[in-house]
Amino acid sequence: MEVDLAEIIESYVDAHTDDLSPLLEDLLAETESITGLSRWSIGKVEGKMLQMLIKISNAKHVVEVGTFTGFSALAMAEALPEDGILTTCENSKAYADIALRYFRKSPHGKKIKLKLGPALQTLGAIPDNSQDFLFIDADKPSYSLYFDEALRILHPGGIIFVDNVFWRHKIFKKKISNENARAIAAFNEKVNRENRVEKVMLSIRDGVYLIRKK
Repeated sequence: MEVDLAEIIESYVDAHTDDLSPLLEDLLAETESITGLSRWSIGKVEGKMLQMLIKISNAKHVVEVGTFTGFSALAMAEALPEDGILTTCENSKAYADIALRYFRKSPHGKKIKLKLGPALQTLGAIPDNSQDFLFIDADKPSYSLYFDEALRILHPGGIIFVDNVFWRHKIFKKKISNENARAIAAFNEKVNRENRVEKVMLSIRDGVYLIRKK
């Protein structure tokens, strides 16, 4: 019964959320056909939430950790002003190549700078207090390290948005055996103890953490 209710709620939320741009829909479809992993993309509701947060916060300088095939980067770029800049980090050339094809198809692609290589290396080259918004959706064991870098590169009032903080609900088990779930549980507790930020956790999709640097 609970599973059925969850599906009903998810469908209702989806139906009452604005549609994605046709290009983003195409990207999701191609991601599924090529990789079979479109579920790794954040999807419509979370994508529209990211766009809303970008607009509400008046962000111009955005960093993304974890490009995958480019859905979230392109979604955020659509919400950025014309002079906005989004730096996105990806380790896989195969995924980056798909993302770049779609960035080139979009009038908003000019706002995106894709950095191929370790995200911590890219983050390390970004000046202190220079960014407005950071989205984390990459390898789970490194979340805490990405969070530390986020606190350095964001100016006061900057926003951190983190995906998968429930990790398929495995963090709720009494004994967590999954490596990614253990890393996420430790990250969640780290953020919860951090007094340099304000935070709210939301039960959207696989759980998101919305964090504001004080």
